[in-house]
Amino acid sequence: MSALLLATIPVGCSDNPYVGTERNNLAPEVWLSAAPPEGSSSTYLVHLWWGGWDPDGEIAYYEYAITENETGIFDPADTVGADNWHRVYAHDSTFVFTADQLADSSTSSPVARFERSHTFLIRAVDTKGLASEVPAHRSFTAWTLSPSVRILVPRRKAFNPAQVPAITTFKWEATDYVDTESLKQEPDSVRWILKRVSGVDYSGAIQYVRKNPNAPEWSDWRYYRAPGDSGKSWTTPPTDFGSYIFAVQAKDEAGAVTPVFDEVDNVRRVVFSRRTTGPLLTVSNEYMGSVLTLSQNTPTTIIDLPAGVWIQFKWTANADEYGGYVSGYRYGWDIADLTKDDQWEVDFTPFVGSAATSPPRRFYFGSHTFNVEVMDNSNGKSRVEVKVNIIQFTMHKNLLLVDDFYENPLGSGFEATKGALPNDEEHDAFWRDVLRRVDGFDSSADVISVHGETFFPITRLAEYKTMIWDVYGGYGLTSSAKPLLANLIEFRSKDPEKSTSGGAKVQPNLLALFMAAGGRVLLCGEQPLVQVINPRFFADPAKFPIMFKYELEGGQTGQYSDQVDSRQFVGDQSFGYKDACVNVFDLAYSSYTQLRRQIDHGCGVTAIRTVSAVNDGLRECVPIDPSFPSLTLRPGVTAAGMYYAPDRRGLKSELYNPPYFSFCAYAEYNNPRGCFQPIYAHSCLDASSVVYGAPVAFWSTTYANTIPETGGTPARSAFFGFEPVFFNPDEVGAAVERILFDEWRLPRKQ
Repeated sequence: MSALLLATIPVGCSDNPYVGTERNNLAPEVWLSAAPPEGSSSTYLVHLWWGGWDPDGEIAYYEYAITENETGIFDPADTVGADNWHRVYAHDSTFVFTADQLADSSTSSPVARFERSHTFLIRAVDTKGLASEVPAHRSFTAWTLSPSVRILVPRRKAFNPAQVPAITTFKWEATDYVDTESLKQEPDSVRWILKRVSGVDYSGAIQYVRKNPNAPEWSDWRYYRAPGDSGKSWTTPPTDFGSYIFAVQAKDEAGAVTPVFDEVDNVRRVVFSRRTTGPLLTVSNEYMGSVLTLSQNTPTTIIDLPAGVWIQFKWTANADEYGGYVSGYRYGWDIADLTKDDQWEVDFTPFVGSAATSPPRRFYFGSHTFNVEVMDNSNGKSRVEVKVNIIQFTMHKNLLLVDDFYENPLGSGFEATKGALPNDEEHDAFWRDVLRRVDGFDSSADVISVHGETFFPITRLAEYKTMIWDVYGGYGLTSSAKPLLANLIEFRSKDPEKSTSGGAKVQPNLLALFMAAGGRVLLCGEQPLVQVINPRFFADPAKFPIMFKYELEGGQTGQYSDQVDSRQFVGDQSFGYKDACVNVFDLAYSSYTQLRRQIDHGCGVTAIRTVSAVNDGLRECVPIDPSFPSLTLRPGVTAAGMYYAPDRRGLKSELYNPPYFSFCAYAEYNNPRGCFQPIYAHSCLDASSVVYGAPVAFWSTTYANTIPETGGTPARSAFFGFEPVFFNPDEVGAAVERILFDEWRLPRKQ
């Protein structure tokens, strides 16, 4: 009915009462609902909210403008023109405001405050295109902290210029600090400058760089994360020889730039010249340590190795010192003429990864020479030569006793020292008695005293099938009191700058070599494996427990997982970890603080155990391997008033893979190594002590299946973390005979 009535209504007449007059379109209103207070300061990254309404229609979108108030005051002219306004359909957004004016021009800090005054304006636009008559606006100052940049290559040499080749690669890293120095991100971009120096006026060149930010020598700004690391490095074109200043500057997303040019961080003095040396070449081998050189004329390194032992070399090379790069390496054995390319086993080959290795080789006689050479992009070369003398291991004798024990120098012995230390005769008599049943053993010919020596030829071992090494050790001993063993099994750092050799005859790790050749070892004495710990790597005395695989560099403060994930274990090739097969090493008591350093990952055992010479000292070795007898301290050292009386102290001893350390995630207890097989457990006065029951002696099966070239049967080596002379000689004799006759199959004297 209503549709019909509407159809009958006449239209088109101006006096028609149903047609109204057209109204003017009303402008929409707008407001800022969240923004920094007027005149305040804010970080450069700001989240703004706004709203609006249209009294006679709908809002189609919003438009915003941001002015950069050059004088610090809003200028309406900055909003004139459609290109100054930007369309947005949402009711909020996060904006990056520039902060590119240094707040304090006198600053010398590499991280400084940058700021800029801004006015933010927002207006609503309705469906007919009409904008708000008065935009909502807010004026405030945005600020940020400037990014810093540090040149990595070439390395800084104080105020001495780095000598670099005609084609040089500079490398750097940059950090952008957002609003605190703890909140970091990568910067937006970088630029660099290479400025020729007049004479030696480096200071004048640096001043030129500081005062001419628009100098023509500056590069364009390069995105920091550009492909191919082109925002983190620059390789020069061929450059004329002479002195130069190289500088780098970083810029963040707010426009703040590195405010200073500092020779510690982002400025380098360089001299482009013809180099006379090559890359830093580091050649390492598990028996000789590392050899470093920058030359082709490094003196030959000489090492004696047993016949049949596998030999492998690893090398790295680096030309970062002078901004070059290593283009390749080559190597070979027994090269007659090093100048003839066809005599090298492998011609120049690019590195794949950070290191290269030679295939394992073994020799049975003679002397053999290994050479490895590296070359940089300017044809600079470095070379290392290692001469390997092959020693025949006849192993025709049964047993060698190496006396590395520090007997009382005054000769006073057990009685005069109240059981503290034997004299030479008492110590020798003890071992003569213990070994009296070994067929063919001659105490006048098969005992070698080495304490105080610094070099021991491998030829002295080549005649023997088995060896007992008895050592008087201890962490922090003076050089005059240190045993020879400390020079043999002391941990050699993987960092070649900390552990180097070369240009001379190298003292190898004789115990490791003897075991690798099929020899069997019993290592025992006063803290025998403590000798693995190189005291030069510890600013303070080492704190225990120590994990050989992770902590032999000293001062472990970072994440163990960093080493696990990168597989860069610092001590996995140490004698204690690789050959003896110990994961975690501890002491029953010592004169040094025995509280573990407090670090993360559930390994801080500072609250787990205390240190007590009386309560924690070793008083008895309880068999874990049931084929061994108990060992008790000899009466002459434990009676009332004696050095090891129950009210005074127990014996110092080493603890291996103690159970109380099993909770540490990186102690490898979730996947224990089968090459560690306990023999004796630690017994002390305090049965509730956490060290009670920890292993103090063990079998190592690392080389158990290695058969000597002269033949034999597989057998394990043994390690006693205490000095046997302090124990009952009959009991020690029975324990040692278990090793000599049952395990090593030495002939028993009839």
